[in-house]
Amino acid sequence: MDINIKTISDFQYGIINTLEDSSIPRGASSNSLNWITEGDSVSLRRGSAILGNEITGAGIITGIYRAKRSDGTEILYRKRGQKLEYLLSATWTEIGTNVFGSSAVSENASFAEFHSLAGDELFINSPNGTLIKIMLANPASYAVMYDSSKNFKGYIKIKQNRMMLWGYTKSPNTYYLSYIDDVVENKTDVSAENVGTGDGSEKTFTDTLAFKGAGAKRTCFAIVATDGTETFADNFDGTLTGDKGGTGTINYMSGAISLTFNTAPTGSQAITCNYSWEDSTDAGICDFTYSATRLAGEGSFFPQNDGGPIQNVYSYGNSEYCVHESKTWVVTLTLDDTNATNLIYREKVGMPSKEAGVATGNGIYFVDTSDDKDYQIKILTLNQNGDVVPESISKQLLYNKKKVGIDLSDYLFNKSFGWEWGDYILFTCRTSDFTQNNRVLLYHKQIKSIDVLEYYVNGFAEYDGTLISADSMGYNVFTLFSGYDDDDSLINNYWEGNDDNLDFDGLKKVKKKIIQGSIAPDQKIKVSANIDNGGFVEIGTIRGDGDYVDKGQKVNVGSVILGSKEVGGGGDGITAYNYEKEISFDQDKFDRVKMRFEAVGLGYFSISSDKFWDLRVKSRKRPTKYRN
Repeated sequence: MDINIKTISDFQYGIINTLEDSSIPRGASSNSLNWITEGDSVSLRRGSAILGNEITGAGIITGIYRAKRSDGTEILYRKRGQKLEYLLSATWTEIGTNVFGSSAVSENASFAEFHSLAGDELFINSPNGTLIKIMLANPASYAVMYDSSKNFKGYIKIKQNRMMLWGYTKSPNTYYLSYIDDVVENKTDVSAENVGTGDGSEKTFTDTLAFKGAGAKRTCFAIVATDGTETFADNFDGTLTGDKGGTGTINYMSGAISLTFNTAPTGSQAITCNYSWEDSTDAGICDFTYSATRLAGEGSFFPQNDGGPIQNVYSYGNSEYCVHESKTWVVTLTLDDTNATNLIYREKVGMPSKEAGVATGNGIYFVDTSDDKDYQIKILTLNQNGDVVPESISKQLLYNKKKVGIDLSDYLFNKSFGWEWGDYILFTCRTSDFTQNNRVLLYHKQIKSIDVLEYYVNGFAEYDGTLISADSMGYNVFTLFSGYDDDDSLINNYWEGNDDNLDFDGLKKVKKKIIQGSIAPDQKIKVSANIDNGGFVEIGTIRGDGDYVDKGQKVNVGSVILGSKEVGGGGDGITAYNYEKEISFDQDKFDRVKMRFEAVGLGYFSISSDKFWDLRVKSRKRPTKYRN
């Protein structure tokens, strides 16, 4: 006997809510929160954990950045109120004291790395804060590089050996460029500076190089020290190594040097040091000045007086796309930057916030709110003709000859952040009842789905191979994808499918539901059905300790995507097993049905297959409540 079965085994659409629930395809979600589309399944989001020491109290992290030295060492920085902090041995440590000042408490800071012969450098800036330089070999030392005659306060990026800046409060729609940095041309060499005198017994000598005394913005590099017998070479990571086995350190920012010789220098023996120094504000990366008749490679500026303030600048190909609130300009510098072009690229292509975009190998993903009646997530990318054009990704699924996707009108993006993480593009946003970001939109680049997560994020970074987030509701940083790391609190979650007629317009009955996937031992899932728009009614549960769970072999779940509570899971050590649950579908005859799944326990859960088993057609009549 043939049994009529309707099976959902492909989950590749994510949320589609620009169509009626009855029109979206099977496997799509009409409404969901904290569930992740994975193509062949859907699952709960994964966990998170506080990174470093926890800080209580109200606030917000307004800057997060992972810097990376040339030797691969990672250093994590954050801005918290007026404070600049870095992570040292699992503890957040302040650099200086309130270096950003009271006027920059609530504004986001921008970070940009620069790697040259002068060392590994990090620059930090904000419109009402200040311009800061850090030598990454000495992560707790800094210098204020702001000089109103040489540079500006604003948002920055560094490309092609020069700093790009926008967001200057006195001219928010102007794009600025610094000098092209040339360390070889601009460095000053110092020879045989005395840093100590031997006495025949002392091996360790400390001093401060003299270059700093004449300029607080100067930094040194390429250190070579000797007593005539043992010579110390610079490892460019803050350490010095003697050719006889001695050791030493150098602070490139302060000039503090320490040398420990293998054999004590002889009495009256001079210990000397050769080195170079530079000032980034003197024809360097922090110098935005230019001659009366500007020369190539000097500072420059490009007024863009249409489209509102510049929100951000993204590189694509050989051009810089300056995205304003309601328009986008494009600057092409050319080989000789005296022939640069500065043109409007597109009308009605803009961003609502400074970080609502991310440049990737595929193009520039961004939130476009220039049309206040149709918010969309788009990508600037090459079309078939080789032109860079904006294309929607939030409404790109072709279904019944119509572009469909997710309706973003319920979300506000004025504090949005974009980020690329593996196969995903993430954008933060908020619901109208929240003042800070409380949602993350998750776009899967391969299967082109979008899901919505409840998460409180004011910026992303990658650190130690993991995705981390800045807290939008507190003074902490979180590691995402981290498995069972949070407290035992449950989160809001649900996954609702389409309103399905099971391929027959008319009354029918189903004997049972058969649901298959993976589940953690402590998890419990409430399964509900909405029959002919009568409201959801619970029809059964799936338990991790049920006898329908195969405990013979643990499922290798792996780390897939982020979350905020233990309801998720992820990473190593996840305990999950295959299940196949039969639920009696003891319902009256119906025309349409919508399914809903909700986690009410703790641990991993996924759905790989959802079957309507033994479907029996009854008549072409409409449900009783819809008859005249």
